[in-house]
Amino acid sequence: MKAMKKYFSSRVDAFYEGEGTVSIFDIASELERKGEKIIHMEIGKPNFDTPNAIKEAAISAIKNGNVHYTPPAGIYDLREAVTKRTKEKYGLEYNPLNEALITAGASEALYLIFIAFLNSDEEVMIPSPSYYSYCRQVECTGSKYIEVPVLKDGIMKYEMAEFESRITDKTKVLLINSPNNPTGYVMSNDELQEIADFAIKHDLIVISDECYEDFLYEGEFKSIASLPGMKERTLIINSTSKTFSMTGWRVGYVLGNATFIECLQNVHEQLNICPTSFAQEGSIIAYREEIKEVEMMFNEYKKRKEYIVDYLRKMDKVSFYEPQGAFYIFLNVEKLGISGTQFCLELLKEKGVALNPGESFGNEWRDYVRISYCCSMEDIIEAMDLIKEYIDSKNE
Repeated sequence: MKAMKKYFSSRVDAFYEGEGTVSIFDIASELERKGEKIIHMEIGKPNFDTPNAIKEAAISAIKNGNVHYTPPAGIYDLREAVTKRTKEKYGLEYNPLNEALITAGASEALYLIFIAFLNSDEEVMIPSPSYYSYCRQVECTGSKYIEVPVLKDGIMKYEMAEFESRITDKTKVLLINSPNNPTGYVMSNDELQEIADFAIKHDLIVISDECYEDFLYEGEFKSIASLPGMKERTLIINSTSKTFSMTGWRVGYVLGNATFIECLQNVHEQLNICPTSFAQEGSIIAYREEIKEVEMMFNEYKKRKEYIVDYLRKMDKVSFYEPQGAFYIFLNVEKLGISGTQFCLELLKEKGVALNPGESFGNEWRDYVRISYCCSMEDIIEAMDLIKEYIDSKNE
């Protein structure tokens, strides 16, 4: 196998983890194939079914023969539904004709932006910890990234002095994610304004990943695009995956000024042509109608979050930032004297609980693990008892 890698482009080096680093998901899957029970808390895959109204719309589209190419920008009715929802919720107005692009999930949207806007010597500035695909996608395009730590001593804080000290004349894009994966942190209005001022000062394009906008446990969501001077330089990305439990449908979107969207669409046409037609048809209902299941899912996530937080507070050997949104908890295990990767490997093999090592989310987070509470409450109750047993065994 190693001999075959000589044929690979250096751009894909980003997808191959270093020697000794392991994929928790792959190990968990192998253990399951051997008949062992695994509680999956390592991935952000909601355990809820897609709401029936959305599924029925997609099924109807298939039965009616809507199974062919759509316009590259996406079905107009879907673009209209997305932009109307954005205006109603946040007061941001985008023209569905030329300021919205439907993509194959938020991941494709991100990759399109990196390809379209970055030259090989240019940089993306990324607050860290961050979603693991950000840095890998940037590397795969041949560009570079700059991580800016925003988690210090258990406190999330966007200190602009850190951003100023790390920016270079090659920095072109700033990527923010609020609510954040993996911490669940929601940026304050003051932090959004400071980031906006920084972006304007240095003439940066801002990518705002808003995939968890509908899962806030306190306060109200605010997009950086709503701030003065920011709409024209901001690209909002979002998807149906989390809000509507549609991770496998692969429908996302980008909102931005017409010039930016035209550029992205030109690249999109060559890579993907269009997202799946009937998945788009189902997504129209998701954004156009009031989907009652969304509130049910939110309430369930909140209940799960509160259970895990209360449980972890009783453990003096771990610490964490209490999430304000999304469905993750970023747990510091430094006091146990082991790395996050060792914690995850041993927990998986000894107790059958899969978590994600912190180093997946940035180079500085080797003492952390991420807990995803996308599984059932029954599994969470069992998993937390098993995690406690494992942690207690380290104190003996």
